[in-house]
Amino acid sequence: MGVGPRKLAALWALALALACAQHTGWAQHSSAEPGDEHLHLRPGPQGPSGHAPLGVTILPPLRTTPVVRASNPAHNGRVCSTWGDFHYKTFDGDIFRFPGLCNYVFSAHCGAAYEDFNIQLRRGPEPSASALRRVTMKLNGLVLELTENSILVNGHPTRLPFSQSGVLVERSASYLKVVARLGLVLMWNQDNSLLLELDIKYANQTCGLCGDFNGVPVFNEFFSHNAKLTPIEFGSLQKMDGPMEQCQDPVPAPPVNCSAGLGLCEELLRGELFLGCTPLVDAGSFLQACQHDLCLCEHLDLTRCACHTLAEFSRQCAHAGGLPLDWRGPDLCPQTCPHNMQYRECGSPCADTCSNLEHSQLCEDHCVAGCFCPEGMVLDDIGQAGCVPVSQCPCVYNGATYAPGAVYSTDCTNCTCSGGRWSCREVPCPGTCSVLGGAHISTFDERLYTVHGDCSYVLAKPCNSSAFTVLAELRRCGLTDSETCLRSVTLSLGGGQTVVVVKAGGEVFVNQIYTQLPVSADDIILFRPSTFFIIAQTHLGLQVDIQLVPTMQVFLRLAPELRGLTCGLCGNFNQNQADDFRTLSGVVEGTAAAFANTWKTQAGCPNVKNSFEDPCSLSVENEKYAQHWCSLLTDPQGPFAQCHAAVNPGSYHSNCLFDTCNCEKSEDCLCAALSSYVHACAARGVLLSGWRAGVCTRPMDTCPKAMTYRYHISSCQPSCRALSSEDPTCGISFVPVDGCTCPHGTFLDNTGSCVPAEACPCYLGDSVVPNGESLHERGAVCTCTQGTLTCIGGHTPDPACAPPMVYSDCRNATLGTSGAGCQKSCHTLDMHCYSPQCVPGCVCPNELVADGEGGCIAVADCPCVHNQASYQAGQTIRVGCNTCTCTSRVWQCTDKPCPATCAVYGDGHYLTFDGQRYSFNGDCEYTLVQDHCGGNGSAQNAFRVVTENVPCGTTGTTCSKAIKIFLGSYELKLSDGQVEVIEKGAGPEAPYSIRQVGIYLVVDTEAGLVLLWDKKTSIFLRLSPEFKGRVCGLCGNFDDNAINDFTTRSQSVVGDALEFGNSWKFSPTCPDAPAPRDPCTANPHRKSWFQKQCSLINSPTFQACQAHVPGTWPGAPGEEGVEGRGPAPPGWVGLPLDPACGHEVGPAGHVEKVYAVPELHIEA
Repeated sequence: MGVGPRKLAALWALALALACAQHTGWAQHSSAEPGDEHLHLRPGPQGPSGHAPLGVTILPPLRTTPVVRASNPAHNGRVCSTWGDFHYKTFDGDIFRFPGLCNYVFSAHCGAAYEDFNIQLRRGPEPSASALRRVTMKLNGLVLELTENSILVNGHPTRLPFSQSGVLVERSASYLKVVARLGLVLMWNQDNSLLLELDIKYANQTCGLCGDFNGVPVFNEFFSHNAKLTPIEFGSLQKMDGPMEQCQDPVPAPPVNCSAGLGLCEELLRGELFLGCTPLVDAGSFLQACQHDLCLCEHLDLTRCACHTLAEFSRQCAHAGGLPLDWRGPDLCPQTCPHNMQYRECGSPCADTCSNLEHSQLCEDHCVAGCFCPEGMVLDDIGQAGCVPVSQCPCVYNGATYAPGAVYSTDCTNCTCSGGRWSCREVPCPGTCSVLGGAHISTFDERLYTVHGDCSYVLAKPCNSSAFTVLAELRRCGLTDSETCLRSVTLSLGGGQTVVVVKAGGEVFVNQIYTQLPVSADDIILFRPSTFFIIAQTHLGLQVDIQLVPTMQVFLRLAPELRGLTCGLCGNFNQNQADDFRTLSGVVEGTAAAFANTWKTQAGCPNVKNSFEDPCSLSVENEKYAQHWCSLLTDPQGPFAQCHAAVNPGSYHSNCLFDTCNCEKSEDCLCAALSSYVHACAARGVLLSGWRAGVCTRPMDTCPKAMTYRYHISSCQPSCRALSSEDPTCGISFVPVDGCTCPHGTFLDNTGSCVPAEACPCYLGDSVVPNGESLHERGAVCTCTQGTLTCIGGHTPDPACAPPMVYSDCRNATLGTSGAGCQKSCHTLDMHCYSPQCVPGCVCPNELVADGEGGCIAVADCPCVHNQASYQAGQTIRVGCNTCTCTSRVWQCTDKPCPATCAVYGDGHYLTFDGQRYSFNGDCEYTLVQDHCGGNGSAQNAFRVVTENVPCGTTGTTCSKAIKIFLGSYELKLSDGQVEVIEKGAGPEAPYSIRQVGIYLVVDTEAGLVLLWDKKTSIFLRLSPEFKGRVCGLCGNFDDNAINDFTTRSQSVVGDALEFGNSWKFSPTCPDAPAPRDPCTANPHRKSWFQKQCSLINSPTFQACQAHVPGTWPGAPGEEGVEGRGPAPPGWVGLPLDPACGHEVGPAGHVEKVYAVPELHIEA
C-alpha cells in the first residue's frame, strides 16, 4: 500500500515538530545589511524566564462554521500610533513620550520562526526634530522605504499606486496608506502622525515601540527582569543602529512643573467637540500629552500646539467605533484641501468617483479624517477635475476619455456618455464568419473553434430554404492529420440553378465551366478587386470574400435581416454563442469535432477527430521563427497595435503560432495569419498600413513579371490545364479581348504565372497539386513532380460491393450524375451535396442510406447522434437542465431556462456565464458578479461577489483567493479556508447556508446564487435563470451573448480583456493591472515540463470527457485546462500539477488543480 507525496510531507512535518520539541532552546540568528539606510533585524522574543518558549502547537482542523461579528466593531486595541511631539500609543493602550532620533523598531513580528513584518522609523532633524523622516517596512520579504517625497520598493523608486505580492501602497490628499494581505495597515497622515493596525492573529507576538500586543497595559513593555522601565529606557531598547552607526540615546529631561494648558486641554477634549468620543476613549492620557505640548508651546495661540493630540484623539475615537464631529474651525486647527474639496473629520474612505459611482455602498472601513467632496458631488478620477456633479462625469472607452454628451458608434451600437456611464442603443449589424488557415473557424456570433476536416462541409445556408448554400472543402495537405487546407469554396444559388466553385489556385467555375472574371448575372456578381481576393456579391444578403494569396481563406458576411435564420459551421447568427453548435437534429453538440461531422456533405468522408497536437513542439527552429514573427500581432508598439482596442489579437496570435509551425510553407501560413487579422481590423473600421515592411513582402507584386500584354485575344489562354485535359472554355466562341497573357512556349498555371511545361502543376479532376506538394486521394498519397502526378498506395475500388450495396462505375454517367460522391448516410440526410463529377464506388439502392459501418439502412431506422454517440428512437439525454428525446432521428428537447455557471481558476483564468473564455490577472479586489447594474437599485436588496488573488512569495504567483459575498445587510468573507460573517445591521434571517461538499466549500443563497470554492484558486458561481441580462462584472452579463461579455463598469463594450478587467476594480485607487506577459516566454525552462504535465488531458484518464468537452492544444497561450461539461473520468480526483509556466510548485511538489469542472452537481 503506497503513501502519496502529500501524506509523506505531512508525516515529515510531524516528525520534525516532535524532534524540535525535544530540544531546550533555539538558535538565534541576526544579520546586518551594509548601510544605515536599510532595515536591521532584531532577535526573537523570550519567555518570562529569559528562555525561548517550547512545545508543539497542534493546529485545529479547518472550520466551515462561520464566525459572526458586527460591522465596524471597536478595534482600537489593535492600533498603535505615534504623533506630534514624540508621543506614542501602544497596542495595549499605554501612552508615553520618547524623544529618540535614532532608527527604532516601531513594531515587528517576534513570536514566530519566520518574521512576517518588521517596521522601523527614524525622526528628524528636518524639518523639525519630531517630524518623521523615514519609515522602513519589511513585509514577507518585500522591503519598502517611505519618505515624504519618495517610495522605494526593494531599492527601486516606484510610482503610486503600487500593488505587488499582496502589498498595496496608495496616496490620497490626506495620507499615505500601506495595506498588506498578511493582516497589516499602516497610515502616514498629513500631520506627520503614523498609525499601525494589526490583525488579531498577531496578538502576543510583537515587539518594538508598539509593545507586545498582549492586551495588558504596562506589562510587559515597561518591565524587564522585574524592574520598571521609564519610557526613555523602554524606547532605547528598541534602537536598531546601522553597521557603522552609533546613535546616542536621548537624555532624560528634568521634570517641568507646568499647568498652563491644563484648563484648555480639559475644555477641548472633554467638551462638546468630542462629546461622542469620551465614552469610547479614555481622555486621561491624551490630557497629559496635550498639556505637555502646551507647556512647550512657542506660539502665542496655544491651541495650535494642541492640534496633533486632538487629531489623534479623534482618530482613536473612530477606531473605537465612534463618529467624531467636525471639531476643526477657522480658529481651531484649520485644514485646507485641494480643488473644491472639503475637510471632514469622519468621512468614508471609500469615496464615490466617476469611475466607480457605487464605491461607498459596500464600504467595510471605519470613517477617516481627510478631504472629501461636498454632498451631491463625486471625485473626477478620470478627467482629474476635482469634485463634480455626477452629471458632469466623463466616460472612458478603449482608453480614451469622452466628455458628457459625447458619442461613439460601432457597427452594432450607438453610445452616449451620460453621468460617467455609457447609454448604448443596439442597431442592426451584419455578421461575419471566417475560415482561416484551413482549420480555424469563427462563427457569425464570433465563437472560435478549430477542426481539421477532410471533406466538404456546409458553411452557411438558410435553415428552411435552399436560396443559397456555401460549402467549404477542407482537405489534408501534409503528412499529419492536423495539416489541413481550404481547397475550394462552392456557392450554390437558387437550389443549384447557379453553382460557383472557386479553387485555392484562383480558378473560378460557374456551372462547371471555367470562367474569367468579372462575372455579372441576375443573382450574383463576381469580381477581383485585387489579385489576392475574389468577391462574390449576391442579392440575398450574402457576400463571400475569398482570399487566395498566400493561402486560401474565406470570409462570409450576412445582412442583419438573416439573423437567426442560418445553419452550418458558421452557426445560427442569433447573437448567442452558446448554441452555435446546434445541429439540424435539434441538439447542441459538445465539441467542435462532433459538430463539424454533422455538416459533412459526403457520407464517405472520415469523421473529424479532436486534435490536441502542438506542432511547435516538433521543431525548435519552427517554434523560434513562429514566436518571433507572430509576436508582431501582440506587440504594443508594433504595426498592429493601433487595432488592439478594436480587435483582440489573442486568438489570431494563437492561430499564427499553430499555422506557422504546422505548415510546410511557414512564411505563407504566417502571412495568411497576419493578413487575417488585418482583414478583421478593416471590418471594424481600423485600417492598418505598413505591416508588410520587413515581413511578407514577396506577394506584393500583383502582376506576374513573365506576363506580356496583348490587345487581342480570341482563344483560350495557353494553360497548364489544357496540356493535360480538355479546357471547356477553349471550345467556346467569344469576342476578342485584351489583357495579360503568357509568351509563346509558356503556359498559364493556376496562380496566374507563366511557366514552362515542366514547371506546371498537376491536376487531378478539378484539384490542383502544386509542383513538389502532395495530395491524399482515396487512400493514396499523390505527389506532383515537374507536372507528373505519382501516387503511392490506394487501390481501385472492388466492383464487388457488400449487399445490398451496388457498384456505380460512372462509365456512362450523364451530366449531373454524382455516383458515390453524394451517397447519403444517416448523418448527411439533410445536407445538400454538390459533386462536380461522378465518383465511382458502392452506393445504397433507392430508399436506403449508408449506416456509416459499410451497410445500408432505411431512413426510418436512422438513429439520433449527439457528441459522436448514437441513440435509438425513444432514448433520452440531458442537455443542461433540459431533456431531449430521440424521435424520427431528430431530437425533441424541452425548453426550460437553465442556470449558468461562471468559473474562475488558476492564475487569473475566467469562463463567463455565456461561455467567453479569457485571462486577466490583477492585484486588486474585483467584482465577479453583481445585480442592479448601471446604478439601478440599492445595496439593501442587492448581491455582489468580490474576489482577490492571494499571492505567495514575492513572484506574484497566486496560491489562493479571498472572496467577499455581499447579501443585503450581510457580508461573508471567505479566506484561508475560513468563513467570517459580518452583520451590518439588524436584518431578517440569514439568507444563506454554508456546507462542505467534498473538497468544496458551498455557499447557497436565497438570492439564487450558489458559490463553490475549493479553498484554493478555483471558484464556481451558479446563477438562476431569472438573472438573465440582469448581472454584470468579470463573469459577464448572462444574456446568452458572449460577444458583449466585456461590458465595463461604465456600460461600454470593449474588445480588450485588460481594459474590461481593470474597470471592475473594487477600489478606484488600486493600480491598473499591467499588460499580461506570456509565462512561457518569461520562463522558457518550464515549457517542456508543463507540456508533459498537460498532456495528461489528452490521455485515457480523460477519455470519457473528450467527446463532450472542447479542448485546446496544450501550447495554446492562456489556456490551463479544459471546460468540463460531461461525466467525470472514472478514478480521477485531482491533478497534482499546475501547468501554467508562471506558477510555482506548492508543498511536496503539488499544486492541486481541478480541470473537469462539474455542473455543480457535487452531491451526485
